[in-house]
Amino acid sequence: MSADSSRSSPVIRAGFFVGILVLSVIVGTVAIGGGAQSAPDINQVDAPSFNSNEGVATPADESGDLSMSADASGKVVVIDVAHAGDIDREALTPLVSTLTENGATVRYHVGERQSGSPLNESLRSADAFVVLGAEQRYTESEMNGLTAFSDAGGRVLLLNEPSQASPAGLGLFGPIRSDSVTMPMAPLASQYGLSYGNGYLYNMHEYDTNYQNVYATPTGDTELTEGVDRTVFYAAIPVQGGDTALTTTEQTTLSKTRRQDTYGVVSRSGNVVTVGDTNVFTQEFLYRADNEQLVGNLLDFLVTGEKSPEDAPQTAESGQSGPGGSLPGTGVGSGGALPSEPDSTPEPNETMMPDE
Repeated sequence: MSADSSRSSPVIRAGFFVGILVLSVIVGTVAIGGGAQSAPDINQVDAPSFNSNEGVATPADESGDLSMSADASGKVVVIDVAHAGDIDREALTPLVSTLTENGATVRYHVGERQSGSPLNESLRSADAFVVLGAEQRYTESEMNGLTAFSDAGGRVLLLNEPSQASPAGLGLFGPIRSDSVTMPMAPLASQYGLSYGNGYLYNMHEYDTNYQNVYATPTGDTELTEGVDRTVFYAAIPVQGGDTALTTTEQTTLSKTRRQDTYGVVSRSGNVVTVGDTNVFTQEFLYRADNEQLVGNLLDFLVTGEKSPEDAPQTAESGQSGPGGSLPGTGVGSGGALPSEPDSTPEPNETMMPDE
């Protein structure tokens, strides 16, 4: 009898521990919820955390088509990639396609570092010039050449973004920036009486899916705001000077100062327009709210200037200095001769976008 008991004891003990283990699993499952209940769905907007009056996400509608009102036939639009980082040209497809479909020629200025022509030489055959967040400084000659270009009726569009990386996401050139203005853009804008504020804009009270997606509305009826009711800017920076066309909604905050206010994000000074965001041209943000209408108006702005003389910027007369008087890297001084205005063949440093 004792022998049988000793042999059965390990079996009994093993059964006991298995029973305890099973009971523990059952109790743990019941405590967790038994698998019968799932985590709250984030779409359950009745949850208290989604009912705060302090912050309301109001996603913008995504609809509309990018179009232009102006006839762009014969116009040449040059996009500067020589002074910028690695521009995602695919992201600019809507911009380029709409311009070419309306008759414009779009070229990329790649600069002398890629065996191309100097900027002033490219500007002589252009009607409009687009800068997307320059990261390389413009020389004094290039700055003078741009002044001569706009004074002659050439149109200039400056788009900028904050300059230090943040976890916000990816922009046209890589990580979205957050803290300070891209420095090469500051002197470029200042010669037109325009400037950028340091820091990025955000709004914790009204935004489009993310607090850095701020809304902006027109300040009045202008060519740039025709048909625009509300736009969305992503990690934008404020712009000052000139005639402000769009401002952010109330309670927008500037990261550097933490000050809540309304901030200008689009402004015009004569033949120059500055925008505090590069993302409005990209596929991701183009069709939010009335962004496509704003972009269409900006494209109309680019092709409706009347540039005269056609070859501005010009070289200065012999013995004189002036806008565009010395082209960097050409060895041509203020009185030297320069190549004549190029014909319809694209310059070596520019890529012709085919008509579609």
